[in-house]
Amino acid sequence: MEYLSNAHTHSTFCDGKATIEEMVQQALALGFTDLGFSSHSPAPFDPSCPGIQDEKAYKKAVEDLARKNAGKLAISLGIEWDYFSDLQETYDYTIGSVHYFSPRNGEYRSVDQSPELLAETLQEWFQGDVLAMVRDYYQLVIQHVRQNHPTIVGHFDLIAKFNDRIHYLDEVDEEYQSIAAEALLSVARELKTYGGMVEVNTGGVSRGWKQTAYPDDFLLTLLQQENIPIILSSDSHEPATLNFGFKEELERLRKLGFKEVTVLTNGKFEKRRLAES
Repeated sequence: MEYLSNAHTHSTFCDGKATIEEMVQQALALGFTDLGFSSHSPAPFDPSCPGIQDEKAYKKAVEDLARKNAGKLAISLGIEWDYFSDLQETYDYTIGSVHYFSPRNGEYRSVDQSPELLAETLQEWFQGDVLAMVRDYYQLVIQHVRQNHPTIVGHFDLIAKFNDRIHYLDEVDEEYQSIAAEALLSVARELKTYGGMVEVNTGGVSRGWKQTAYPDDFLLTLLQQENIPIILSSDSHEPATLNFGFKEELERLRKLGFKEVTVLTNGKFEKRRLAES
C-alpha cells in the first residue's frame, strides 16, 4: 500500500521550520489525501519549546486552511498534548506524549531536548541510575494515557532517543525491556477501553538520532500480539520529511506480523490492510 497521510506534523505555530501553508503544499505535491496538524501544546514552563502561544489563533488558522483546500486535501486539527500541559481548546484528535521527567522544585527537565541535558539529568536527578530514570519516564506515559485518553500515544520509547549518541541505556537488557514492556501492556489495556492507538514514528531517524523508528521491535511485537492499532507518522517539522521512511516502516511492520495499519482518511482514522510484500 502507499501511505498518503500524516497526522503528526509541526509548523511555525510551535517548533516547526515551515508554515502550515508550506506543509500543505508539500502534502499536495506528494499526493496526500489527508494532513493533520499537531502543534505542541502550551508549555510555558519550558522556554526552549513553549508550544502554542495562542490556541485560538492556531485553531482558526488550521480551520481556515482546511476550508480553502476542501476537495483537494482533508486537513484535520490535532495537537501533541504533553502530559504537563493544560488545553483550553478542543481538537479533532490528540497525540499524547511525555517530553519531561517529573518536575523537581518547580523545575522541568526535558527528555528529548539534547544529549547533554539528558546526561546531566541522569546524574543530577537520578544519581546515574538509568533504570530509575526509565521508570520515571514510563510511569508518566502510563499516567497520561490513563488520565487523558489521547487518541494516539506518541513516540512511546522516546527515552531511548539519544542512546545511539551517548550510550546511556542497554536497550537489549532484560530489566530495561521488562520495564518498557510492562508499561506498554498497561497502556495497551487502557487503549482497549476507548479505542486509542500507538504511533510508529520516524522522526528520530529523520533527525539523525536513531537507526530505527519508535517503538523498538520488541515493543512493536507486543503491540501486534495485543492487537493494538498502530498509525504511521514522521513527526515532521519541515516539508522535506513529511513522508520520511514510510515505505521502509511498512515493510518493517509486515515482517513483524502486522496485517493492518491505521490511516487518516477523509478526516477519520480507518484501518487499512497491509498488502503482502
